[in-house]
Amino acid sequence: MVHHVALLSSEFRILELLQVRKSLTLEQAVALLPELSWNQVFKTIDELSRHGKIILLRRGFDYEIARVSPRQPALSCMG
Repeated sequence: MVHHVALLSSEFRILELLQVRKSLTLEQAVALLPELSWNQVFKTIDELSRHGKIILLRRGFDYEIARVSPRQPALSCMG
């Protein structure tokens, strides 16, 4: 149960960041959330992407995340 609560809290923090900024790289998200480990940020981003709440895009060697708008279909591109 504690793990589930921590995941929800990290989801809220990441979605809140994406309301302020249009998009973030994975490394920016980690830097802006020092209370979370790299693994916590990565797992949360993976969960949000799988549930269609964010888009995860590969940009060269970086990964970028953006919030899904209500009109935008959810898709994830890892390649």
